[in-house]
Amino acid sequence: MDGRRLRAWTVTLPPGETKAFVAAEWADTLVVVEEGELEVECRSGRCERFAAGSVLTFAGLPVRRFHNRGSTRVRLAAVTRRRGDGPMTD
Repeated sequence: MDGRRLRAWTVTLPPGETKAFVAAEWADTLVVVEEGELEVECRSGRCERFAAGSVLTFAGLPVRRFHNRGSTRVRLAAVTRRRGDGPMTD
């Protein structure tokens, strides 16, 4: 697979930080919680926590924001296709 067709980045949330969820930033993205414990808050107010090693996608979910309620940083690794690329094939 051609690695130039992928875009990878990391997001770090320091302890106590909250980040608003912007759906367009996470569209078609696979996310791995590399460190810490990520809390995902939905528009209903319900929250779920995901520990290091969790693999997530937010497609179609009513996410409102991310929280780091812990005492250590949360680090997320994300990967998506570059915009404009069609379906990937071998």
